Amino acid sequence: MKFRTRFSDDKAGRALDVTVGAPSFEATLEGVPLSGEALAVRDGVWSLIGPDGRQIEVSVAFQNDGTVRAYAAGCLFGFELLDELTARALAATGGRSTRRIAHAAAAMPGRVLRVLVAPGEQVRQGQPLLVLEAMKMENEVKSPRDGVIASVEASAGKAVSAGDVLVRFEAGGE
Repeated sequence: MKFRTRFSDDKAGRALDVTVGAPSFEATLEGVPLSGEALAVRDGVWSLIGPDGRQIEVSVAFQNDGTVRAYAAGCLFGFELLDELTARALAATGGRSTRRIAHAAAAMPGRVLRVLVAPGEQVRQGQPLLVLEAMKMENEVKSPRDGVIASVEASAGKAVSAGDVLVRFEAGGE
């Protein structure tokens, strides 16, 4: 099955074309082809092995708002998976989605180290919301959109699971 992804924190509008069909994967990022084997390690965790034998583990969490969060090589990526028809429609409308992201969620299990925002605070897309420790690494959870913080569901020292809501946004405009 073919998908086009849009990275949620990429103002340049980079897209990644992906063909999913276990046990292999094919992707093209900015004209560079990527391919290899995709092996399920456990629920939501994949081992990707390139043609040169290099391996990378990727944790994938599907969010309630339809976006996807992936954690690989110490980096957290947020993106939308779009079928070909939706990708064409978005291209025709200037690439802007009408979907409003209601919250930021944990892409992987971990422990909250620091909360960087408070309810009522105005934030910009890509602004750090909190710091999550996972796999002995500190990871900033960034805002997926511009908006106002409605509530902070996480607190320092709290353990979270993949998919747990960390911060909720106020409904409505930016």
